[in-house]
Amino acid sequence: MSHDQQSPYQSPWPPQPSAPWPPDGMLSPQDAEKSRRWRVVLGCSSLFLALFSGFYAYMNIASVARATNAVAAAGGYIPQTAMALAVAIIGVFCALALAYAGIGTWNIAARGSTAKSPLIAAIVLAGAAFVLIVVYMVTRSTGGFQVGGLGLNALIIARGAIVLRMKKLPAYPAAPNWAA
Repeated sequence: MSHDQQSPYQSPWPPQPSAPWPPDGMLSPQDAEKSRRWRVVLGCSSLFLALFSGFYAYMNIASVARATNAVAAAGGYIPQTAMALAVAIIGVFCALALAYAGIGTWNIAARGSTAKSPLIAAIVLAGAAFVLIVVYMVTRSTGGFQVGGLGLNALIIARGAIVLRMKKLPAYPAAPNWAA
């Protein structure tokens, strides 16, 4: 017998379960529909915020380029700290746009599952963005566009928490009766 053939008396390694393991539990049909719907809403909201953050990064890049050209044409000098701050702000908006796009797509792709990871990632990102927007609004005298971002991030946090709190049905509804 060659090495690639296995004797019928030997069991495979690692041992394989004889039957597939039961799922951890499933959502009720009503909760499954709500979960599907809210995951799509979270995903679409994240994708919208990705577009908004990308647009805002582009506008900052254009603004910095115009300001740099105007100062250079006037023979002035732009301090290195100001340029570093502008680049950091643009970098944060680009990173947020990429993160929102990835997490939004992930939530839409996971709309039929009970996976917690995409929801937790969306809540963490929305919470961090919420804090950054509040800090930005406090340090600047703007508030028009940022209020929409605050609202969408608050929606993502609230709805993500609601979906995470949905109770699963037990895998075996009659399991307590088996012990008797």
